[in-house]
Amino acid sequence: MGKSDGLYIQMLGDYALSLDGAQVSLGKNAGAKFLGFLQMLWLAGDSGLSREEVHEALFQNVEFASLTNSMNNLVYQSRKQLALAKLQNAVSIDRRKDRYYWKALVPTSTDLQEFLDAADKAADDEDSLMAALSLYPGYLLPGTRGIQWIDEKREEIRRIWYGLVSSLSAIYRDKQDSTSLIRLHSQAAELDMRGTGRTEADLIMALLHAGDRKEALRQYNKALRFYRVHEKGNIPEPLEECAAHLSGDDLEENPLALKKQLLDVMSTDVAEAPERANGAFYCNYPSFIDTIRLLRRNLIREKKPATLMIVALLDYEGKPIRMKKKQLMYSAILEEAVRSVLRIGDSFTQNGPVEFLVLLPGADEENAAMIFDRIQRRLKEKAGTNASLSYRMLALSTFEGPLPFN
Repeated sequence: MGKSDGLYIQMLGDYALSLDGAQVSLGKNAGAKFLGFLQMLWLAGDSGLSREEVHEALFQNVEFASLTNSMNNLVYQSRKQLALAKLQNAVSIDRRKDRYYWKALVPTSTDLQEFLDAADKAADDEDSLMAALSLYPGYLLPGTRGIQWIDEKREEIRRIWYGLVSSLSAIYRDKQDSTSLIRLHSQAAELDMRGTGRTEADLIMALLHAGDRKEALRQYNKALRFYRVHEKGNIPEPLEECAAHLSGDDLEENPLALKKQLLDVMSTDVAEAPERANGAFYCNYPSFIDTIRLLRRNLIREKKPATLMIVALLDYEGKPIRMKKKQLMYSAILEEAVRSVLRIGDSFTQNGPVEFLVLLPGADEENAAMIFDRIQRRLKEKAGTNASLSYRMLALSTFEGPLPFN
């Protein structure tokens, strides 16, 4: 059965419904409880859902004594929305002994089942594995993060997908096909962002085995920055394990290898982006913290000023920016402002979606305040009055306590 016949439910990478080839919309609120309930019903299939499962997933803040009314209202709203979408003749919601089931009244198919069928049939050959992987465009129902019942299903499907990736990877390694191996892990890492870090680590190791250390370093820094910004600094263990390989600890020690690594480090940043050769140096977060620690040791020996500045973006009302789209847009503007205003010996890193850490060797607090004013003016040139900044400063030459972050 194709997408143009009966009801087709898309759940991988995105969520969509179509009936006989025509797109169907179930309300305008993607976070509505009735939609989460329907999605859970479709995933549960013949097993159905108990009242307790629905309560735990969708009504955590509702007292259990009120659950009956909440469930009755949820089923009513779900049926109402199905009718408004003209799906009442395609899907019905049944209740049997405090379990809820969806019942297909027309031929129904899902992209999830297509993927699972292909994964089940895939053998240890390149063609069948590639065919199955082509049916997985991304996470299961990505818009439902936080609904634990679906989260667990999502991880279960992700493990099946990653098993296929690992099987195909083994074939490419046996064939010593580095090009295909890197392409496979590049695609996997793009699909699995915010995962366990395993797919990014797989890509980094594939690049190292292919001899492309420069690209491996670039991918490592890209992944670290992503997790620093989007995952509250929680760096997955597989990425931390990559550090030893990237530092060369596992490579044969000889003068030529060491010289090549040194040249790679010296050329990486300028080769990646020539326009960034001037101005402040952007570090990934772990490197930035190590830089501060080294500087503090040097300050014991040489009493020179040095200031750490924490710069945060605010909206026009002076409140933290919450909207993801605005965070991404204004943080990019702020990064450019910091880079261009600071000196070539200064460094900075991103400490959160809208916060940057700036290290100013040789600058006391008075000079740091002047530098902040320049950053603020540069930001205003690009963002107008829609964004402003706040800052805190720490004089590293006199500060003796622990750093105010991990």
